[in-house]
Amino acid sequence: MSLDPDGKIQRGQRSQSGARPGAAPRGGLSVRPGTELRYQRLFATAHDGILILDATTGQILDANPFMTTLLGLSHDALLGKELWEVGLLRDAGRSREIVRELREPRFVRHEDLFLQSTAYPDGIDVEVVTNRYEEGDGQVIQCHVRDITERKRANLHAVAQAEELAVADRHKNESMAMLSHELRNALAPVANALMVLRLSPARDIEATDKARTLIERQVGHLSRLVDDLQEISGIGTGRMRLRPSRVDLRGVVRRAVEAVMMAHAHRMHRVAVQLPAEPVWLDADVIRLEQVVVNLVSNSANYTPDGGDITVSVSQAQARVELRVTDTGIGIAAELVPLVFDLFTRGESARSHASRGLGLGLNIVRRIVELHGGSVEAHSAGPGTGSEFRVLLPLAITVA
Repeated sequence: MSLDPDGKIQRGQRSQSGARPGAAPRGGLSVRPGTELRYQRLFATAHDGILILDATTGQILDANPFMTTLLGLSHDALLGKELWEVGLLRDAGRSREIVRELREPRFVRHEDLFLQSTAYPDGIDVEVVTNRYEEGDGQVIQCHVRDITERKRANLHAVAQAEELAVADRHKNESMAMLSHELRNALAPVANALMVLRLSPARDIEATDKARTLIERQVGHLSRLVDDLQEISGIGTGRMRLRPSRVDLRGVVRRAVEAVMMAHAHRMHRVAVQLPAEPVWLDADVIRLEQVVVNLVSNSANYTPDGGDITVSVSQAQARVELRVTDTGIGIAAELVPLVFDLFTRGESARSHASRGLGLGLNIVRRIVELHGGSVEAHSAGPGTGSEFRVLLPLAITVA
């Protein structure tokens, strides 16, 4: 930088370091020699990129060292170029638009810009703060360029977390409403049955037996609801502990299918069970494993119309065993397939077909399977096409 005889900064001149000051005084105000050195140091050591542009042409007149590093170009290679030519903006039109926006001396902040250079071939997000001011006999535009990639990534992460929390809050509200509905549905018949017991003559054995049967059934339903909630709470807080032993998966499947089909006998489902001839040994908690099969088969029974088909099969693949439960039920919409194992997730069609339950069964299945070192996934071609659930579990170590 140099000064004219009146102490004003001469436009187009650079200091011995090759840098021009980052912000010359407006309106040609005089600058003391000591101030010039401070400007020079600020310009040379700033941790933001600084560019000085010709206010008329938009061409680069000067750049500080940080800017040359950011762009991966030498100082001389930058001179005379426009912003878009050095990779700071995606196209010439956007570059010239910024220059046009600065017709009056003012600060303008641009946060939607992109820089791609030899130093950053994949590009980074940048913020550019521009200001137009008088320098010597003309006007220049000063651009401060800051890498905001991490800031934008943090903002996006914060937005994603906020969305997740909003979804979780919505699910919580839906689950509470669903729980209230289920409890009311279970308690109302109990209240009615108690009324029958109170009003019926002691000799009316038939009415008394029906009321007692109804109360027993509804109490059983309430117990299942509480059990499901306790299961979720126990798994989620790490209180569930597996008690593994050597288990033949075939016996587990037979017992689970028999239990579910007895409960759904009135639905007249056609159930096929396909098991290997040889034992399928697992190191697993037999009670939890049976719970997995019961929940999967119950899910198919709940969402398969009367007289529909359900197939349960077991097969070995190297060191793992595959359990498949397939049905001809209502199917799953494509957007819900990745969500079926989440808490309280049920589609509209599922809500209309299943009169009971909180939508916890499949979430319990996933958690138990994962505790056993396995995985579970769902497949469906869409509504009305049936569903398939596939569980993979590791075989017992001495058998694999």
